[in-house]
Amino acid sequence: MCGNSGRVPKRYASVVVFAFENRTWSDVGLGFGPEMSYLHELGQQCSYFTDWTETSTAQNSLTQYAGQVTGAPQAGTVDDCSPSESCSTTADNIFRQVRHAGLSAVNYVEGATVPCSAGGNAAKHIPALYLWGADDRAHCTEQVRPFGEFDPNNLPAFAFVTPTLCNDGHDHGCGNSVVDAWARKHVQSVLDSAAYRAGKVAVFIWYDEDHPVPNMWIAPTAKPGSVATPGAGYAGTLHAWESMLGLPCLANACAAPDMRAAANS
Repeated sequence: MCGNSGRVPKRYASVVVFAFENRTWSDVGLGFGPEMSYLHELGQQCSYFTDWTETSTAQNSLTQYAGQVTGAPQAGTVDDCSPSESCSTTADNIFRQVRHAGLSAVNYVEGATVPCSAGGNAAKHIPALYLWGADDRAHCTEQVRPFGEFDPNNLPAFAFVTPTLCNDGHDHGCGNSVVDAWARKHVQSVLDSAAYRAGKVAVFIWYDEDHPVPNMWIAPTAKPGSVATPGAGYAGTLHAWESMLGLPCLANACAAPDMRAAANS
């Protein structure tokens, strides 16, 4: 799936992010241990950063999700509050960037059955629900969609996938094996697509909370195994997503290390 010869594409047609919950490397094993057989196999082939820091080590889920798509901590998105005028951010964000570039960005929500909804899931894990600046709210219906619509063979430019509270590993009793089985089905479906095999799609495993955060960078040219880059984390990851889609950097992403080059992706 990774480690192939050839030049790194300047641009990708799609960036796909799969979000999981509440683990550090010590919980899953550095590079994903044998308990997670599918992600372990991918971790041997693809890149992961050994020391990856989230938006705020002092905060919970919402701060991490909002910071990841805006490039900085947002004062209005703390303590896992519910989306509202007071619990939201007007900051520029990758969803808005993609939309203004004439492309599509979708936050797919497993468990939801209607658009612009956290039904069957948790709002704090759905970053697009908290974007309230410019024309963001007007596009909630098109940007927050049920996961049942996710099609690995017809991807938007930017896809952020929010599994249920069990499939992402958040809930008690939903351990690493549950996450791994879900990833085997849904991550692999993207990697099996013609677009991925043609080098047009980059895939990210993204974990919320704590430090050092598990992560994986999956692209045909991504170099296998661990990568150690000082300052690696949320801002450099956002910068990579933006670069892959031909977008300018936002906020702290502009001064972040070049994680894309470090992973050869």
